[in-house]
Amino acid sequence: MTGSAALVTVLAVPLAGAAAALLVGRRGAAVVGLLTSALGVVAAFALAAHVFAGGLQRVAVGGWAVPLGMELRADGLATAMLLMTAVIGAGISVYAWRYFGADDHHDRHVHPVGPSGSGSTQWLFWPVWLLAWGALNALYLSGDLFNLYVTLELLGLAAVALVALAGAGAAAAALRYLLFALLGSMLYILGVELLYAAHQTLDLLQLRERLQPGVSVWLAAALMSTGLLVKTAIFPLHVWLPPAHGSAPAPVSAALSALVVKAGFYLLARLWLDLFGSLPGASVAPLLLGALGAGAVLWGGVQALRQTRLKAMIAYSTVAQLGYLMIALPLAGRVTDGAMHAAVLLAASHAAAKASMFMCAGSLLAAYGHDRIDALTGFGTRLPITATAFALAAISLVGLPPTGGFVGKFALVEAAVRADAWWAVAVVLLGSLLAAAFLFHALSRAFVEAPADTASARVARAPQLVALALALLAVALVAAGEPLRHLLAAGAAN
Repeated sequence: MTGSAALVTVLAVPLAGAAAALLVGRRGAAVVGLLTSALGVVAAFALAAHVFAGGLQRVAVGGWAVPLGMELRADGLATAMLLMTAVIGAGISVYAWRYFGADDHHDRHVHPVGPSGSGSTQWLFWPVWLLAWGALNALYLSGDLFNLYVTLELLGLAAVALVALAGAGAAAAALRYLLFALLGSMLYILGVELLYAAHQTLDLLQLRERLQPGVSVWLAAALMSTGLLVKTAIFPLHVWLPPAHGSAPAPVSAALSALVVKAGFYLLARLWLDLFGSLPGASVAPLLLGALGAGAVLWGGVQALRQTRLKAMIAYSTVAQLGYLMIALPLAGRVTDGAMHAAVLLAASHAAAKASMFMCAGSLLAAYGHDRIDALTGFGTRLPITATAFALAAISLVGLPPTGGFVGKFALVEAAVRADAWWAVAVVLLGSLLAAAFLFHALSRAFVEAPADTASARVARAPQLVALALALLAVALVAAGEPLRHLLAAGAAN
């Protein structure tokens, strides 16, 4: 398979899988979803091999060259995000197969973790989830601003539909998510229109060459950045995230927190490191983004510490973890800098750990019938696999060695020290202490002896093993530092 073929395959597989899952209906959607996930992983690794060997990969859609046509591009940053999406997405698919549609034929008293497979609409998870996966891949590969807008819209609508799968109880959260997603999209497209009016092109590479400082350019940058901050749920524009992630089904929460919110960070990095970074005074905007990131780390950590329910605590933790990614932007001058290397590694570690943590929350909710933290006593004895997975994920999120989270935070602190940004060092350390406080408080429930009359259902082993596998991946990413650095450098666009 050539590099161009691998690039097209990465984009086509999830979109074709979404259409196939919708066509086969309830009985075959899960099988199509699992098969598509496996093919998606293979295609992502095939593309990564070509980027490692040959650098930037590009395909002109329909054979039309820019600016008449659109071009798909896979550089090191895009490829790293594609790999993260494929691996974590495959784990989410396996978990969702058990969550939405599994009946344990060996023991009818074993809870499959989620709702039973008899729901008339639960199978719709598969086409919508694969559509979201395809939208993410298309976003990472897009080379022009309008195509990025289209993929953002597809991703937002699919994410809202996934939240709505929880039923009437999640209707308010899904509606709030939809309104914020539309607001973010409106602001983004207004900025795109201003740039096109001034420069007559939307291709990122051509636009970077033609970009001239002016009021319209700065207004466009402000509008687009604000829209992406809304979609990424960066403090103080995060109010939609905790209700949406907290009320969604466990695999949906895992997908939203681990993967979907990373799209906004990716685009902000593209805008301020690739497109607007050459403008005079452009260093001010990343500093503002870094300040918002610092606020997110501290505010999200404090709010997570105040939560009494596990899923709400994990959702506010996502607000805090996204702040670390924003802190990296003012420390990086280009995509291949050490700060961006740290940010991508933190994004991958967070994706694996947070997906695992939401899966653990699903298992605990199934076992105890609730997710009140102080009442989850004794889950270390009753669900030892889940307790182990939660512990490993927590260690990575806090940033303790030997985990990917530790390497990412260490690299971020190192970049901050080189830039004399001691404020960033203080925020990272304080944020880690807050994370340790709320995560280890929840984990401590595993070692508290439960009352004798506490009801607890049995939970199937397979979904717990998926959560454990992703937690182990978060730990194993400790070895991904150098390969990731080479990938970002090998595939960096000129």
